[in-house]
Amino acid sequence: MHQININLRFKMMIILGFYILGIAVMSLISYDDLETTEDKIEILELAYSLNNIILEARRYEKNYLLYNEVEAFQENKRFLDQARDIGEAILVRGGKLKIEPILKDLDSKILTYQSAMEQLSRQDNNTSPEYLTVVEKLRDRGKEMTEKSEELVTFERSQIHSILKMLKKQLIAWSILAMALGIVIPLLMIFGIFQPLSIIKKATEDIAHGRFNRIEVINTRDEMQQVIEAFNTMVHELERRQDQLVQSKKLSSIGTLTAGVAHQLNNPLNNISTSCQIASDELNTGDIALLQRMLRNIDQETLRARDVVKGLLEFSREQEFSLRSAPLAETVRRAVRLVQSQVPADISMVIDVPDDLLLPMDSQRMQEVFLNLIINAVQSIGNKGAITVSASKDEQSKEITIEVHDTGPGIPLENQGRLFDPFYTTKEEGQGTGLGLSVVYGIVQKHHGDISVKSEPGAGASFFIQLPLSPPVS
Repeated sequence: MHQININLRFKMMIILGFYILGIAVMSLISYDDLETTEDKIEILELAYSLNNIILEARRYEKNYLLYNEVEAFQENKRFLDQARDIGEAILVRGGKLKIEPILKDLDSKILTYQSAMEQLSRQDNNTSPEYLTVVEKLRDRGKEMTEKSEELVTFERSQIHSILKMLKKQLIAWSILAMALGIVIPLLMIFGIFQPLSIIKKATEDIAHGRFNRIEVINTRDEMQQVIEAFNTMVHELERRQDQLVQSKKLSSIGTLTAGVAHQLNNPLNNISTSCQIASDELNTGDIALLQRMLRNIDQETLRARDVVKGLLEFSREQEFSLRSAPLAETVRRAVRLVQSQVPADISMVIDVPDDLLLPMDSQRMQEVFLNLIINAVQSIGNKGAITVSASKDEQSKEITIEVHDTGPGIPLENQGRLFDPFYTTKEEGQGTGLGLSVVYGIVQKHHGDISVKSEPGAGASFFIQLPLSPPVS
């Protein structure tokens, strides 16, 4: 199934778009509520005016009852007409709001009250029972009209309070939503951008220390995934180049060992030559025992020469990296045999590695490790001293610790931090490439181990290699 790849910029635009849309929706809803509140406040002001006008009409009602003035009756009628006009204005502004039934009921009571006032104005006798009945009816209608206008004010006031409460709740809700968006969006950026970048940053730091670790590809289908894939390609290429570097250094070491190997081959070849001459001279005498002894000697020296050449060929041969359980002591001894000719007679070699100590390792590459460390130790010591290769097993940590110690002058503290950097060397120009310990570091890291140095001026130097007893689960 075809996957749609969305670039990082588009994702950021989508996130920002949702954030802006959320703010816009919140703003529109809040604006609409504020407009409703504004309308309600204006209606409340009209309701207050309506209530005051009705109270004024009632005041002129009382004046008319006391003084029977025509002017009071006319003012009462004028205020009632004004009250009805305001009621109509409220109804027009309020539309089909809940206030409509109250307004219609109030208008009906105003009309009933007006009818009672007109009926009262037609009465001539202020003391007749009919007059008193009309007055009582007028007062009841006036009371109902006043109460209804007050109900209108109370209703509108309660409506505004309800809207204000709703606005408060909305404000809290919008604030929570805004804070949530303010948290979620940075989290999306952290997990989508900054977290992969921090993983890449850590991986580059590992590369700086010689650990070529690939990164798990995050299926984001954007530039970040492409960066991680490109990074893994770079790591693969660096591993390949490191292998080439190891092979290059190995070939360089072979050049160094060639003179020593020639010396090692010279002795068995001389012995073979001597044995052949003796055998030739004694051939006519018929001394079978002597001839057999010379042939055995020739055979042993031939095997000895073959082992020297075989060790050099095995060391130089390039092969795929693979971890196999092998005796550590034998690997150390092979490295010592190869470099033996480079070790002066005054420098003793001590191997303190148990024969039964098995380790998952690439024997050829570990041989390169010991070879480089021993050559460095020899060059550090000079003419007289000792080199010790020892190993111990820690069952608790499931690790093997290997120590290569020399009795040389030691390594200054300021140089120890850069010993494993590529092309760093303390030797004079032309005397070293600065690749030996860098290659050692890379090989140890490839074995999922670690290497460190401990040295004090005048007390020699010790290189400690820690390797796991069992191969890591991939």
